[in-house]
Amino acid sequence: MRLLLRAAATTILAGSAIPALAQTTPTTNLPPSPMQGIVAAPSPVQGANSSNNTAAAVGKPGVANPVPGSIVTRVNARVVFYTALESSSLDQTAGTGPANTGAAKLAPYTTLGFMRLYFAMDGLATNGLRYGGSIEVRQNFGAATGSTANNQSSASTTGSTLFVRRAFGYLAGDKWGLLRFGQGDSPLGIFDNGVTTFQNFDDGAWNGDVQAAIPSNAQPTFPFLSLAGADYGSSKIVYFTPKFGPMDFGLSWAPNNASLQNSNCSFAATGCYNLSSSSLATDATRFTNWWVAAARYQDVFGPVGVYGMAAYYGSGHVNYTGATPGNQFNNLSVGDFGLAVTYSGFTVGGHLTAGNTNGQGALQPAGGAHAIAWLAGLQYAGGPLVIGGSFYNYQSQGSPSLVGISQRNENAFAFGFTYTIAPGLAIWCQYLYGTRHQGDFNFQTNTVGTAFNDVKSQAFGIGPVIRW
Repeated sequence: MRLLLRAAATTILAGSAIPALAQTTPTTNLPPSPMQGIVAAPSPVQGANSSNNTAAAVGKPGVANPVPGSIVTRVNARVVFYTALESSSLDQTAGTGPANTGAAKLAPYTTLGFMRLYFAMDGLATNGLRYGGSIEVRQNFGAATGSTANNQSSASTTGSTLFVRRAFGYLAGDKWGLLRFGQGDSPLGIFDNGVTTFQNFDDGAWNGDVQAAIPSNAQPTFPFLSLAGADYGSSKIVYFTPKFGPMDFGLSWAPNNASLQNSNCSFAATGCYNLSSSSLATDATRFTNWWVAAARYQDVFGPVGVYGMAAYYGSGHVNYTGATPGNQFNNLSVGDFGLAVTYSGFTVGGHLTAGNTNGQGALQPAGGAHAIAWLAGLQYAGGPLVIGGSFYNYQSQGSPSLVGISQRNENAFAFGFTYTIAPGLAIWCQYLYGTRHQGDFNFQTNTVGTAFNDVKSQAFGIGPVIRW
């Protein structure tokens, strides 16, 4: 979820969710996403990623920094609430038999929301070494329940639990770079940061939260890994170089798709986080040795700001040794590019990703179609208001069962705005529309079939966000 990208004539991206705060220039590394918990200082409201842990040099303005030989700790939070209206091709399920067994229908309205907690420490050694750690805690949700004795929500709230989404440490020096280690973003997420994928004018467009009101099978896939759990959910090592003029570079490596954890294996078998081969088809879709190499460009030419990034990522995969056909997959091999240009508060740009992948960063089925996704966006930021829109098209193999028969085509449009009312308080509004198509694939049942080959969905959401 991304919010409040505040831009001006000499900036490429905005850095403040509160109008009184200083804005971010393209030559700093401050992320512009307060809904993701990332805000330009001097606001104390921060998230897992901050100006201290996303580039070799501390961004200016930045979060509170320690003096040599000390540490600074932060505890921040946010609460988001919104009312949503939705409609889709999968809102109603037909029943079977005289009793109409299985029939169900969704109401077109609901209220949704969540809370998040952010904990961080930044330290500065007397020899100039910067170091620290960051944790992002999110909220799981229990299923809606009821009984003849009590149909209220107590059981649902006790089923709501906490989990760790990001957890990493870092070491940094202005002259040699920044090293991050743990569960967090690769250079794909840090370098794009929602700027060229246009996730910052409302709740995050199709990588936000309003789509949660839509049945998941009716939601277009968000194909870009920037600020997506498919990127930051795995444990990895990340390195960012110092800046060379307007550019810096990043590398990352994740041995597998596991998050931070202890060994969960009593012997080599399915479910082991570090499998290299398996006879079970469910393991064949897992990557191994996922690496990313990326470059970021930030500069200002008079009143025009230019922000660009380019990346390539590849991987191995768990070798499938079983005999069931249709369970072989290719290694990841993907190019990823983004560009945004800002003038007088207007930002225009886009993003392109293409190569051997499927879904959101998943492996491409052997013999399947290559994936290609492009996005175009336009945004205006002035004072407390940010307003914008984006459109993307994604073509991929889709169902592995239909290799050589059909491929998937998805379209998604987003429009919205955010308005900052006061420090720590903003309101946002968002509209989403999407389509999905794959011949001979039933999106309702996730199986091969001639029904529900085309689905449509739309949603509207509005609500406040409180940050402290």
